[in-house]
Amino acid sequence: MSAGGRPVLSASSLQAHSVGTGDTDVIWDPLYDSLAYPAAGTLSLNFYSQQLGQGTSSTPGAGAIAKTIYDTNITVPNQLTSGNEFFMIGSENLFFPGVNNSTVATSAFAVEPGRANVATTVGIFVNDVYNVGNGGNKILTVGTDRAYITDGPLNMFPPATRLAGWAGVAGQAGAAATGSGSEVSYAAWSGELYTIVPVYIASNQNWTMVVTWQALIPTPSLTIGRLFDRMRGYLIRQAT
Repeated sequence: MSAGGRPVLSASSLQAHSVGTGDTDVIWDPLYDSLAYPAAGTLSLNFYSQQLGQGTSSTPGAGAIAKTIYDTNITVPNQLTSGNEFFMIGSENLFFPGVNNSTVATSAFAVEPGRANVATTVGIFVNDVYNVGNGGNKILTVGTDRAYITDGPLNMFPPATRLAGWAGVAGQAGAAATGSGSEVSYAAWSGELYTIVPVYIASNQNWTMVVTWQALIPTPSLTIGRLFDRMRGYLIRQAT
């Protein structure tokens, strides 16, 4: 029963979500991992293979340190520790270009039809997002060789959240060799969230999440980007 579209909570339904009263509890806790996307491109990225304290952080400003909670929440490579299980319902990727999305240029202009003095760096943030999203094939394998996701390109896996605001500024003045131009540009993969027939991953069960490319796809900005992978789902954990 519901009142005004909202469920009527009974004592028994509340008790089902009481903290610390049962053997296990269930929380919304997607598994995530992030890796640097090389400026020259790559043929393969293997997510969840390096746990906290291992590998190299891709967090902006972190420097050459091992992975922290800002990079991943995996504590054992490619599996969950005893007492933890995962009910996966979807998959998403977030790509963050290494280039700033605000560009100001005072030289090196390209001429477009009907428009002069346009900075060659205009749109470079968007171009990075577009190029990287046009490639890649994601494969989720659980167990030995059973694949539960085999799909691509990466822009098929849009993020659940993205920047909502928008501002754009463009200007040009002076001769082609000395004029100035500026812009603020932003883009993200968008569309319906990628859902799957739910997959239940048991404790200590091995899985792999690999993205492969047929050929190298460099970033047009020639800067290193950052690629996040998120396994959307519920964590089932021991309550005691």
